[in-house]
Amino acid sequence: MYLPEGPVRPSRLALDLFWRDARAANPGTTFPANYHVRWIGLDADSTQQIFELIRARDKTGTFTLPWIVERTDQPPPNVGDNIILIAFDGSPTLLVRLERIHEVKFGEVTADDIAVDGTPVRDLAVWKPLHTQYWNALLQPFGLTTSADMPIWVEAFAVVHDRESAATAS
Repeated sequence: MYLPEGPVRPSRLALDLFWRDARAANPGTTFPANYHVRWIGLDADSTQQIFELIRARDKTGTFTLPWIVERTDQPPPNVGDNIILIAFDGSPTLLVRLERIHEVKFGEVTADDIAVDGTPVRDLAVWKPLHTQYWNALLQPFGLTTSADMPIWVEAFAVVHDRESAATAS
């Protein structure tokens, strides 16, 4: 599991327990044998804000850089993948399933491409500078920077399980 600098690495036990709970909470859903783990956000506060946007179904997707996937030997995302999103403290929080994926070059990103992102950053004038700064930080350890020809995978997802909802339902 590759995670950038920042979040606490979740324990395998916490991930497996969350995965078990998600499967138990969705008995009619077919689950693959495994899951992927990601952190989403800049820090603890932005991660929580993003989780709230996902819970409100305002943010319905995310983005992955093939350049990082290639350099970290991670499998590329596929439709049907289940991704456990962790909080900054490493706690598994949301399980999402990828529903659609398409590739676009950073210099050709359109409003339609970023429509899966949360309302606060859906304007290209906000989205591009924010993601340039964020991705430059992620790419820096690999000696890379964002560029117009940089590929991006746009990944639409659906929420499968929410630790917070499960806690309030018990």
